[in-house]
Formats: sequence, structure tokens, C-alpha cells
Amino acid sequence: MYAAPDRRPAEQLPSQRGTTLVEVIIFILIVSIAVTSVVNALSVAVRQSADPPVQRQTLAIAESLIQEIDAQPYAQKDPYNPTGPDDAIGPESGESRSGSTLPFDNPNDYSGYSETGIVAPDGTAISGLSSYSATVTASQQAMGNVPATDGLLVVVTATGPDGQAVKLTSFRARYAP
Repeated sequence: MYAAPDRRPAEQLPSQRGTTLVEVIIFILIVSIAVTSVVNALSVAVRQSADPPVQRQTLAIAESLIQEIDAQPYAQKDPYNPTGPDDAIGPESGESRSGSTLPFDNPNDYSGYSETGIVAPDGTAISGLSSYSATVTASQQAMGNVPATDGLLVVVTATGPDGQAVKLTSFRARYAP
């Protein structure tokens, strides 16, 4: 079947209307303002969410030191003197972090340890970290069913050149080998 073309008079045809130049310019202006606002909001959010390198480095220093401490066995007796008294908070006579003859052998040995200018466990200064510092405190602490005599709370505080400190905490429970 063949459909004949619409031959109605022009006044009866549906009106077709385009957009004017003014409408197009207003549309572009509104869209550009919206896009600019969204980009500015994202820029502020991204700028505030990024950790500055100094804060990230300070956190890395604290994490490194607390991992080193957590790697130490927390025993009741000093491994260098297994028949002697219980191991006390703080290093025993002659022990040091970078000591080759008597290195720290227990997490509580690190209590009171402090360094300005970060060094590796062997005492080697790490370049670029001379303006950072770190301190360690350890204290007996009860937690849950662990009595205070067998619990150790270790707090590592690292401070960057900007003066902002990062504190990391670790809890250890003593065991008797």
C-alpha cells in the first residue's frame, strides 16, 4: 500500500523550531560554570586528601622502628643471662640498638631509645633523614586476660622536620621460654 505525502496547507503542519544563537550561548555559559565549579571542588578535595611527603616519611620511620621492635622476642628472662632476674624495662648494661656485642634482644630494651637523624639498626645514618627524630617508650600494661606484669605497651613517636609527630602503638604479651 502506498501512502501519499502530507499535502496539508502550511498553517496546519506542526511547527518546527530551532534554537537561537542566544540560547546556545546561554547553554554553553551555564555548562562551563558548572564544569568549572566541579573541577574546583575536586581540586580542593584532592589537594587536601594527599599526604605530603614529609608526613608519609615520618609515618614510614615510625612503622619501620615499631616493626623492628615487634620482631624481637618478648621473653621473661634475658637471653644473655637466662638464670638471672627477669628482664627489666630498658636496656641492660652494655646493650644498645646498634651494638655488635650486645644488641637489643627484647622489645622492652628499646624503652628510652631516642635518635635525631634516623639510623639503620646497624648504626648507619640514612641520608636525607637527618632532620627527623624518633623516640620509644615502653611500659608494663594489662590488657584483657594479660596481667600488667606480662604485658608491654610500646609507643614509637616519630617527628618530621615540620614538627608534626606520628605515634604508633604496639602491645606485646610476655611468654616464658
